Amino acid sequence: MTENLPPRRILQLRMANQLLLEPAGSVPAAAERMLALQSQDLAAGRYALAQRSGKTTDRAQIDALFASRDLVRSWTMRGTLHICAAADVRWLVRATRQRTLKAMDSRLRALQITAADISTAGTLVGGHVGQHGSASRASLFALLNAHGIQTSAQRGVHLLMCLVMEGLLCLGPVPEDAGLAGQDFILLDDLPSADRQPAQPLQELLRRYLAGHGPASVRDAAWYTGQTLTQLKTAAADLGSELLRVGQDARGEDLYLPAGSLTAELPARLPLRLLGHFDEYYLSYADRSLVADERLRAQIGPGSNGMVKPFWLRSGKAERPWNAQTAPTDRLGAALHQRYLEFRA
Repeated sequence: MTENLPPRRILQLRMANQLLLEPAGSVPAAAERMLALQSQDLAAGRYALAQRSGKTTDRAQIDALFASRDLVRSWTMRGTLHICAAADVRWLVRATRQRTLKAMDSRLRALQITAADISTAGTLVGGHVGQHGSASRASLFALLNAHGIQTSAQRGVHLLMCLVMEGLLCLGPVPEDAGLAGQDFILLDDLPSADRQPAQPLQELLRRYLAGHGPASVRDAAWYTGQTLTQLKTAAADLGSELLRVGQDARGEDLYLPAGSLTAELPARLPLRLLGHFDEYYLSYADRSLVADERLRAQIGPGSNGMVKPFWLRSGKAERPWNAQTAPTDRLGAALHQRYLEFRA
């Protein structure tokens, strides 16, 4: 099926599907809708999830779900940390780890991390976390160092990433004294949620991505998932009539939505939003020209350090970068500014 929607309508649909018009009403519902929210910066990931959950959702509510292990954070796609529902973490890691490990291969060799190192680390870490229920990164590094497995020069982080790829670990509870970034490791086998097991994982990845991020191209989906364009084109072909073509991007590539998702009425006026570091509305597309012009893309990033800065979104488009030192004078802008500061405090 085919529709040809103007750019403004595409922006309306993206904001709606990304829960930036109307939030989901709860943190679990937002996490499931978004599938996985970029969260190498934990504070920004929590803010992005809260923004999509409800107007009063705060950090404590999200941390309570980390504590109950209904919500987790893990290296799922592109070797990047994401927040996702506990029921989704296992299959996401399984579906994407081959590409992630391939991308890590040269770095593992440079760090002289061998299969034997990973196996020994898995035995030590699995036993320790199983005994204690959870463990900080620092305690796991101390454990590995005590057994002759060096964790300096990023060896420790890469070892833990390998154990995540093997389906042993993920990040869960946030200790009270952890500040903005601390989070303890837990065993995947200790998660309370049943493991979703889609019969066709790449098709499920594409379907869920488009539901929470569309309209988007297959190339956008390949970027988001870290899989090859060929793999995602095959998944799109397999889905066939389940996808609706709704236009084209600046590259001339088709944009898709799940079929049947154009029925809802959307407001003509798009609300002002303050999007945080690494927000999905900007970062989860290979082509970002619809949201930000070349000048603003240079200001927002990603730059040479990989940073993607927060910015104000007006009428579905980037208006200007956010300045933490300068609060807007209008009531709504000031409230949005203050809410983001509270997540970063």
